[in-house]
Amino acid sequence: MTEWTIRTDGAVVAPMRSPVPSLWLVAALLVFHQVALTVIHYGIGPALGFDPGSAWLVSATIVVAAILVLLIIALDVRTPGRSHAILLTLPRWNARTFGTMLAGLAIAQIPLGILELQGATVWQAGAGSNLEVGRALLASISGPSALALLAATVLVAPMIEELLYRGYLVGALIERIPAAVVAVISALTFVTLHFEPANLVASLCLGLGAALCALRTRSILPGLLVHIASNGFGMWYVTLG
Repeated sequence: MTEWTIRTDGAVVAPMRSPVPSLWLVAALLVFHQVALTVIHYGIGPALGFDPGSAWLVSATIVVAAILVLLIIALDVRTPGRSHAILLTLPRWNARTFGTMLAGLAIAQIPLGILELQGATVWQAGAGSNLEVGRALLASISGPSALALLAATVLVAPMIEELLYRGYLVGALIERIPAAVVAVISALTFVTLHFEPANLVASLCLGLGAALCALRTRSILPGLLVHIASNGFGMWYVTLG
């Protein structure tokens, strides 16, 4: 039953919507993003003659899917208080925030550190077929396509992923369940977006590092910077393959 509010002047007004996003909305956004990525990369792109392993199609997939999700988010953040509820705020730039960012970056870089100690490349991790995928992608990176892929993976992808997996998901759960559980759920859900054998551990560590930043600073910005740095390191390390 809806509870109405009676103001001191006698006017009856409807209750304000809760600024915290519903779990249904969060789930819909996450599913929509993944479906958009899949349809564009494996359906529309190849239908237009693009090779699924090309840098151009990878870049276009990330950017177009991000635009589609951002259009929905732009409408949703018009709800009063929503921006704050999804951690779309500036953090306090103090020692605690910078320390948290360093800790998050260290957690996110654990997989690359392990690979470096093993003398292996990103594409040599997991199944042997990953090496062929890596070679195909590297072969398509040159000139403008390299810049497009760099912008898409280092800037666009972190922005939309932090909005979804740390902004909306963490924002929806942070007042409902313990912070440690929120971090694990956010990280495990994030893994489903990078479900290739070579990326499982890397995405899990990145998800945990970014979730730590979001939970301790109540802002997605520190985690976004960690995400950008991690993807930048990852892109550099991929070229060593």
